[in-house]
Amino acid sequence: MNLRLLFSITFSMMALALFAQDSERQRPNHSTPEEKSVETLGQLEEKIELTDEQRKGIYDIHLEFFTNAQEAMKERDKEKMETLENTRNEKVKDLLGKKLYRKYLSVMNENKPQGPPNGRQGGGRGGRGGMGGPGGGQGQMF
Repeated sequence: MNLRLLFSITFSMMALALFAQDSERQRPNHSTPEEKSVETLGQLEEKIELTDEQRKGIYDIHLEFFTNAQEAMKERDKEKMETLENTRNEKVKDLLGKKLYRKYLSVMNENKPQGPPNGRQGGGRGGRGGMGGPGGGQGQMF
């Protein structure tokens, strides 16, 4: 009886440790809006030569964006996020002009995270064309 109890406790502790490690890996980046603004400005300055006025403007625009985006992301409000992104882009376009704005978009797209946040991938098996779904490839050779 004691051996079973010891085995159960040991197994539970191991499972708990594995679960804790997995959830740490999936935790999103909790940088502050200020840190994100500085990081974005740094990425832009690597590729685009900015004046002091443009540098300050980019920082201020992104600080406002990231501050408001935190709230929209907590609410999972995609519409609000789109509005915030469009507003940010319009302000940046006015600040930089057409030529630099195109470079700005290029840099932003290069640095855009690929896939969903938290590293989670959607989908899985099944569904149309998936494994086990219609046309999913099980049992079909050609």
